[in-house]
Amino acid sequence: MKLIIKSILTLGIFIGIVSCASIPASTATLSQEVITEANEMHQLNIALINKLFDERKDKVDDFINNQYIPAFTKNFQAKIPAGTDVSAELPNILKSVMPVINKKRDSFHNVLDAQRQNMITSLNSTYADYQQASAALQNLISSAVKLKQSESNTLAQIQKLTGTNINVGKIQNHLDSLLIKTGNGFDKLLKAESAINGN
Repeated sequence: MKLIIKSILTLGIFIGIVSCASIPASTATLSQEVITEANEMHQLNIALINKLFDERKDKVDDFINNQYIPAFTKNFQAKIPAGTDVSAELPNILKSVMPVINKKRDSFHNVLDAQRQNMITSLNSTYADYQQASAALQNLISSAVKLKQSESNTLAQIQKLTGTNINVGKIQNHLDSLLIKTGNGFDKLLKAESAINGN
């Protein structure tokens, strides 16, 4: 699950870097499908954990029935005084034996239930972190798509009003160039002022 969260964060950073270029509207739909798929994977992981621990409980029951009970019964029979009619005393024997056996079975089951709960709690905690990260990413993608759509609509309206095709990339490059030249010029002015002041 940590790998999924790292992947989402990496994808988010990548999208943030390339958002100036272009984010297709289908990206929002695709990211929502990834989130839905992750939810299904989370449910499958929980189902797998439950199945695993149910199988372990079945193995405990098999052990109790096939190994523990025969060994316990053999030890118990060895303690029965000679000459006791076992068939007549069977109800009393079962009353004294079954609580011990059930206590042993319950102790094994309780250990397994605690382990199961710990694993599910950990899985749910990691998934909650993933949900927060994926929701933030989904919001980022949706905002970027809306911004791109708004930019396209604005350019279309400008073109409609002016009747000319505006090259935004060219304008942006020209503005960047002017800002760099202005910065260089300002730097020269600061150096000249510093020289005049004798610094």
